[in-house]
Amino acid sequence: MKKLFVLSIMLVASITLATAQQRQRQTAEERAKSQTARLDKLVTLTADQKTKIEAIDLDLAKQMDSKIQGNQGDRDAMRTAMQELDKTRDTKYKAVLTDEQFKKYSDDKEQRRKEMENRRRQRN
Repeated sequence: MKKLFVLSIMLVASITLATAQQRQRQTAEERAKSQTARLDKLVTLTADQKTKIEAIDLDLAKQMDSKIQGNQGDRDAMRTAMQELDKTRDTKYKAVLTDEQFKKYSDDKEQRRKEMENRRRQRN
């Protein structure tokens, strides 16, 4: 009986470790492609828009990585940097997207922000 218990604990521990190793942070390129794909699904980008948006997303993902490295441990500085990058993204997106597409993007962004606030409130 003890052997079975020990084996089951070892199995659970090995599964947990294997899962934790799979959760590696995505590269800037992977995050940019994911962000572009999400936006494309939301507003249906043209080929030209897709190319421009992916370049914007890649640039911002790389900037985000450098800001995170430079501000590790300082949550306020990181939050400020992320907010600045978010404003930059909006400005650059507005130059590429049509008014209708940008409105859809903005509405979706606001909806996700509200959902995040609700989840945060429910945890507290």
